[in-house]
Amino acid sequence: MSINIRIQKLIESKSLTKSAFAAEIGIQRSSLAHFFSGRNKPSLDFFLKIKERYPEADLNWIISGKKAKLAKKNKTKSSEIESVIILYKDGTFKKN
Repeated sequence: MSINIRIQKLIESKSLTKSAFAAEIGIQRSSLAHFFSGRNKPSLDFFLKIKERYPEADLNWIISGKKAKLAKKNKTKSSEIESVIILYKDGTFKKN
């Protein structure tokens, strides 16, 4: 699926026309038309404007076609310090 189709899907998911979408993100309608016709490629500013207006939009998917991976939260228990080891320059150590 091309980036054009993914952006079209975003526009459709918001129930907007291309003109209304351009107005929503603050770009000229002609800029969006040039992008869809293949005349121009989208700029970083274009994507930043999408993210600013639609923070829930997955830019990773829009740009690459791949869903963003969510970082897994570690469910580790709170640990208490059992001991401290002091290392000396001469190679010896002391455990407290």
